[in-house]
Amino acid sequence: MDSKIVLAFIGGDSRQCVAMDMAEKNGYGVKALGFENIDNRNIKVYKDLDDDVFDCHVLIFPIPYKNKYGYINIPSAPQFLVLDEVMKKIQPGTLIILGKADEDFKQQAAEKKVPFFDIFEEESFSILNAIPTAEGAIQRAMERTDITLHGANVLVLGYGRIGKSLARMLKGIGAKVTVEARKEEDLAWIYDNGYVGVHLDQLNNVLSTQHIIFNTIPHLVLTRERLMKVNRDAVIIDLASFPGGTDFAAARELGIKAYLELSLPGIVAPKTAGKIIYYVVNNLIEKAKNCGIIRG
Repeated sequence: MDSKIVLAFIGGDSRQCVAMDMAEKNGYGVKALGFENIDNRNIKVYKDLDDDVFDCHVLIFPIPYKNKYGYINIPSAPQFLVLDEVMKKIQPGTLIILGKADEDFKQQAAEKKVPFFDIFEEESFSILNAIPTAEGAIQRAMERTDITLHGANVLVLGYGRIGKSLARMLKGIGAKVTVEARKEEDLAWIYDNGYVGVHLDQLNNVLSTQHIIFNTIPHLVLTRERLMKVNRDAVIIDLASFPGGTDFAAARELGIKAYLELSLPGIVAPKTAGKIIYYVVNNLIEKAKNCGIIRG
C-alpha cells in the first residue's frame, strides 16, 4: 500500500464527490466505488467490487449507508451492493466511517472486529449539517406552497439541532413560529427565543391553524389521529430519517400534502455538505491515528 493514508469511498452522491476531491488535494490517496463522472484523475475509480478497493486504511460508506431497499446507498445502482459482500472483503485493521450504523452493521463489525465511527454520532457533524438541512427544508416549503413563509403559521416538531436551526431561520424570514418540545427546559428556551412553545401532549390544539409543518422527530408523531386535525391545505415537510415521523398513507387518504425529504444537504447544498463531511472525516482519522486504530 502507498505510504500515504488511503481512503476508499463507496457511494456516489455529490457530497462525497466534494469530500473525495478535498481529501485528494490534502494529501490522501483516494479510491472510489459507485461513482460516475469523476473529474479528478488522481482518484482511482472502480466499477466492480474489486479486491483492490479494500486495500485502504479507511473505508467510507455513504451517509446514510443504506438506502430504502436495504442495499448500500449507491444512487447510480440502488440494488447493486449488500453489506455482507463488503464486509467479507474488508482487510484487518481497516477503519470504517459511515452514517447511521444499524444493528446489522454493528453485529457484522463486532464479529469481524472492525473499528468504526458513526458520523451521525459526531456532535460537530450534527451541528454543522443542521444548517444546510434547515435551509433545504425551507427551500422545499417555498417550492410546495403558494403562500409566503413571511406571515405564515409554521410548526416545527422537535427542538434538537435541526429544529433549533429551522426555527431560527423561519423566524428570520418573518414566519409565526410554533415549536413542539417535551422537556420543560426546551420549552423555556423556546419561549426565550420568541417562539410559541407547545408540549407534545397539547399538540392537537395547534395543528388546525398551521400552514406548514416541519417534522424532525425520528419516530411516528403525525399519526392518523393527529393528521385528522391538520388543515387540508397545509403542507408537511418531514425531515426525519426513513421512514419519517408521518403516517404518509393516512396523509394521502386525507388529501394532505406530505413529503419525506431525505439527505437534503446533498441535494440543495452539496458543496457545503461535502466540505462538512471532509472536515469531520479528517478529524475522525486524526482521532484514529492518535488511538492507534489506523495501521500503516
